[in-house]
This record gives sequence, C-alpha cells and structure tokens, in this order.
Amino acid sequence: MKRIILNIGDIVVSEKPAALETVLGSCVSVCLWDGELGIGGMNHFMLPNVMDGIKNSLYCGSESIESLVSGFIKAGIDVNKLKAKIFGGGKVIKGFGDHLDIGKDNVKIAKKILSGYGIPILREFTHSDYGIKVIFYSATGKAFVKQL
Repeated sequence: MKRIILNIGDIVVSEKPAALETVLGSCVSVCLWDGELGIGGMNHFMLPNVMDGIKNSLYCGSESIESLVSGFIKAGIDVNKLKAKIFGGGKVIKGFGDHLDIGKDNVKIAKKILSGYGIPILREFTHSDYGIKVIFYSATGKAFVKQL
C-alpha cells in the first residue's frame, strides 16, 4: 500500500488504497471517503479563511475543503455518498486566551462547509491540548490517531 505524507496545503484523493498521513496541532485535516467505491481523500490546512499575505490559498480551509470535494467530483464521485472525519484544531499554543483560537476556527469552517454539502461527519478528534499524528486509510475509511 502506498504511503502519502501530507503537509500544509496538500490535498490527496486516492482511487487506489493508500495510507494518508499527517501531523496536526491547530491545523485541521478533513478526510472524505466513499465507502461503496473505497475511494478516500485528505487535506491539511492551517487557517480558516484566505487572508492578505497568504501565498497559497490551499493553506486555508475555505479553499482547501472546496478543492478536496472538487477532487472527488472530478473523479466522478457523488458528493451525497461521501462521509467525513475531522482531525486537529488543537489549542497547542498557550498564552493567547480564548480570543485567538485558530484551531477552533479551523474546525468551525470545516463543519460549516461539510454541512453545506450535506456530508455527515462520522468521527471528530478535535480541540486537544497536544499535537497528533493521523493515518487515514483511503480504501477502508479507517483512521488512527496518535498523541505526540
């Protein structure tokens, strides 16, 4: 099975079995999966929305999630058959109080966009106080989380 490591701004939709891996703190990964066809995908973003000075719009959830869904549509997948899992959005940097919680905002934008498509969230591992490693198996939709 192919192993694919995602960094910030990466998006993968795999029609062949693959282990999609990433490491998250306040960043978020949305994993989408069509269980009937065994096709899965993952993204990795660090900010909820595009802001001035951002060189790659895929660093932002508003663009990254839309691009992930578009990847499934281009592969001929019916969006209504997709299921989602959300990971990350942790509050791993202390000292900013509640007024600056990028992780929380990242999770919020992910849920908003998925809801707009009617994609159900089957699992969520978010808002932790520590970094995590996520391994998502594209063919089965199974995901494993390891505390870092």
